[in-house]
Amino acid sequence: VRRLEAKLRKAEAAGRGKAVKRLKAKLQVAREEAGGDSGAPGSKRPMEEGDGAGASLKRRKVDGKRAKDALPSTAPPALGEEAPLGGGAGDPATPPAGAGSTATGEAAAGPRGDRKLTGNTSILLFYGYVSPTWTKEQQDEAIEFATKSLSSNGCTGRLRVAREGFNATLTGPHDGIRAFTEDIKAFSPEHFGSTDFKFVDHLHESQMLKGLKVWPVTELVTYGFQGEAAALGSGGRHLSPADFHRAATDPNAVMVDVRNFNETLIGRFQPPGTKVLDPCMRKSTEFPEWVDKNMSKLRGKKVLMYCTGGIRCERASAYLVEKGLDDVNQLEGGIHRYLEAYASDGGHWVGKNYTFDKRFAHGATQADVISKCIVCEAPWERYQAQMKCPKCKMEVLVCRQCQFDNKKKEKIPKFKLMCFLCKQRSGKPGHSQGQPTAKHAGAPKGRPPVQRASSAAPGGKKHHQQSAG
Repeated sequence: VRRLEAKLRKAEAAGRGKAVKRLKAKLQVAREEAGGDSGAPGSKRPMEEGDGAGASLKRRKVDGKRAKDALPSTAPPALGEEAPLGGGAGDPATPPAGAGSTATGEAAAGPRGDRKLTGNTSILLFYGYVSPTWTKEQQDEAIEFATKSLSSNGCTGRLRVAREGFNATLTGPHDGIRAFTEDIKAFSPEHFGSTDFKFVDHLHESQMLKGLKVWPVTELVTYGFQGEAAALGSGGRHLSPADFHRAATDPNAVMVDVRNFNETLIGRFQPPGTKVLDPCMRKSTEFPEWVDKNMSKLRGKKVLMYCTGGIRCERASAYLVEKGLDDVNQLEGGIHRYLEAYASDGGHWVGKNYTFDKRFAHGATQADVISKCIVCEAPWERYQAQMKCPKCKMEVLVCRQCQFDNKKKEKIPKFKLMCFLCKQRSGKPGHSQGQPTAKHAGAPKGRPPVQRASSAAPGGKKHHQQSAG
């Protein structure tokens, strides 16, 4: 603490704004971890600096001996109750009852498993469709209402408002987030009275998203559907996590991952004996074309669709039904709810679930890292480097060491940042950056690899889904 205080004074005297901000965050973390007094002379209590403050692994004296801080072999669950949810893969715990279950602090305390700081910050993920759709005037009214409510309750994040409803990833104080959900229920009880609000509570304030953006969009998820195509209400059956888990072992089942390729790299379903199809999309507008080209793999099958929080499956499943498939199903509440039900071993899930907030990713207690750095191939699962493929602009995985080398030593050559899809289409050699082999994924023998059937055009730009997906 004293060392950081000295550095902070020097940075303030030099007028180094960014350094001051960073050091203040690190100092707050150190003080909280130290309990407020362990920085005193003679104290040997270890102080862990929060990962969000840019801390590195260091050696410290602990009880008079040298000890090295190390990353845990498995991250704690990012979602779930205070006690771990779920037992074995075949025995899910009952998901929290009611609309809007809560994950608690220690389980969701940060973007990486070694962070155990808690606080009063909450994440809110939700979507809600309205029928009939709003008029333009009603959409404007919804934007004005949401902006006012969120601002007054100290909330930040992103809220997409279409004439078909809301799609949000928000952060704020515990009570402020709850107050907003009550406001939105009162605003339109017939549409949002039973909305599935997903909360992640007791997070450190460093998890707050920067600023508030509430803006109009044409579609909550940009598929490019025209007119009445893929009409809401005509989609697949919603299966609870437990029912979806059981259906995954059906010999006639085929899974369809409706997320973008960068998300599927770090985690996916991998049930024994079930074929999993990954459309390898850079953006959701590629989904209809993929479906048209791969109908032969879906006809006569029990189709199981999944995405992060459920919203991308709503109209995607309706599109499959519109195409004539009669056994279309989707995971209720998405991967988020599934990992609440199987918080210990992840059930049929392997790896981490990509998130659209400062956690970057989360997984089950026993989750393995199945993806790797695109530069050095070290295990890595966090898209926090803000580095993109030079050709298609899709974000790529770059580990902490390579980020450091890129900043302090030698710039990473652009060809090394080329994503797997671009390498594959250009015929250039390169590792898979997490392609799902049994060896790399840590999957038991007999689990099949994901089938990757891409329809994305080379060089297509990737649009970041600003939603809870």
